[in-house]
Amino acid sequence: MKKKNKKKKKTFECIDCNQDTSNFYKVQTNRGDIIKCRNCYELWLLRENRANWFSNQTHGRMSQEE
Repeated sequence: MKKKNKKKKKTFECIDCNQDTSNFYKVQTNRGDIIKCRNCYELWLLRENRANWFSNQTHGRMSQEE
């Protein structure tokens, strides 16, 4: 006899794409936790790192020229 060990996965709605997902990340904010699906979270993380990298590169060049 096989045992079925299936847990009911929680599904939440992504705040960015408004789709239900069971593969999600919780992002902590000052107003509470928000839920982002895996794709939206990874895109947000890439964009955030790119913006920080470009701002650091620009800031570094300006200080070296002066």
